Amino acid sequence: MASKSSMRRNLQTVLTDLPDIIVEILSWLPLKSLCCCKCVDTHWRYLISHPEHLKKLPQTLAGFFFDTEDIGRCPKVARHFANIGEGPQIDPSYPFLPPEFELVRLEDCCDGLLLCCSSQRPFRRLVCNPSTERWVVLPALPADSSCVAQEETFHLAFDRDVSSHFHVFQIVLKEWRRVAGINIYSSETGSWSFKESGWDSDTSICTSRRVFYQGMLHFLSAQSTVVSVDMEGNKWRAIPVPEGVKSSEIGFLGLSKGHLHYMVHTGNRVQVSIWCLAKYDSDEWTLKQHVDNNKLVNVRRIAYDYEYAIISYHPDRSLIYANHRDNTLMAYDTDREEARVLCSVGRGSLISCFPYVALFNDSSVPLSS
Repeated sequence: MASKSSMRRNLQTVLTDLPDIIVEILSWLPLKSLCCCKCVDTHWRYLISHPEHLKKLPQTLAGFFFDTEDIGRCPKVARHFANIGEGPQIDPSYPFLPPEFELVRLEDCCDGLLLCCSSQRPFRRLVCNPSTERWVVLPALPADSSCVAQEETFHLAFDRDVSSHFHVFQIVLKEWRRVAGINIYSSETGSWSFKESGWDSDTSICTSRRVFYQGMLHFLSAQSTVVSVDMEGNKWRAIPVPEGVKSSEIGFLGLSKGHLHYMVHTGNRVQVSIWCLAKYDSDEWTLKQHVDNNKLVNVRRIAYDYEYAIISYHPDRSLIYANHRDNTLMAYDTDREEARVLCSVGRGSLISCFPYVALFNDSSVPLSS
């Protein structure tokens, strides 16, 4: 009988020599089983995560968490989950959380984990995995005055393919919304640390447009740059937006097919331009295409670009998600140039929306139930 080590070597040889056949077999698996296969070892994870292979595999985007607000409703803010894939149907009330988090506000979502905040003072935060119903409460920020922000903006950073640990960032703002520094929580150390800003002193950021990529948390700044910081607060970077983009335009930042993307209104605001940072270490953006506003949300005529809002890119496919003013969630296929309605947002106005990629196997993620 062959030993386990020799069997493992034989399997790795098959994965290396016959990747197309293996990918074809994996394409028949449901999303949950496919996600579990990524946890076998680094060879399986690489095979499944490769951009060319992802085109043939089940979509990874399970759905969207979103909140709506209606002043005629009690409570006026309602929480929802729209399932658009093969992932689990999530109860947006998070019934598995402890009593003090019965009414929580979803602040961020990253690679299967959620960052939530309690609704009553003193505000407490936790990170949870709704697919496995595991969670951990974060410690309070230090009482040191250098760690006090004028506005509370928290962000989650996690990449299941790189590390078993997550980070939480609090952006510390000073006058005129300029960035003074960041508080960083590490699940590995279980503590917070403060770092002064390494960006230009006048940098102000749009906290609603952020992407975690290559171990860096990226934001769009009002200074026409994409600024980023690493998990330790040691590396700070500023990438100019594509040449020719007006400084008054604040675009949308996203991640798709392993590359950073930037979308912004151009052409007298009747279309959006999609740019890709093909080489991350450079500052050179590549123009992928222009998309007419009307095609994006499948209507005959849009009078103003603010009649819809870009929500997200699909992580693995050429899809852009947007919310139209008629409260419908749309998906636009940039390859086929086709738009379709995913679901109705329902009563009230959309106040937040987060794409969700299910994480079924989090045995290495330090969450405690």
